[in-house]
Amino acid sequence: MIVDHPSVGCFASHCGFGSMWESLMSDCQMVLVPQHGEQILNARLMAEEMKVAVEVERGENGWFLRQSLEDAVKTVMGEGSEVGEKVRKNHEKWRCVLSDSGFADGYISKFEQNLTDLVSHE
Repeated sequence: MIVDHPSVGCFASHCGFGSMWESLMSDCQMVLVPQHGEQILNARLMAEEMKVAVEVERGENGWFLRQSLEDAVKTVMGEGSEVGEKVRKNHEKWRCVLSDSGFADGYISKFEQNLTDLVSHE
């Protein structure tokens, strides 16, 4: 995992599926620059629901501005930033949950049970 390298402090992610999971499992901070499709949904999930990243604001024309990217990086990386502290705390919490060995097994077992229940009701 490239973003898990100690020299990477912040990852500006397009929020593709693979990048999303790689960044969630890393120690680096995240700023999100989604372009289209599932990237926008992934960004909203990570920024608004999980609160593990900050989405870069777009200008009036829909483009990302250099200043907006800089502001987002400063927000997640800056010492004393309340938002940055909250994001780092939530990121650590989610990384622990997702890396727990029982998480994937429990998820798969529940999914299988739901499928079995769905088929048996027909």
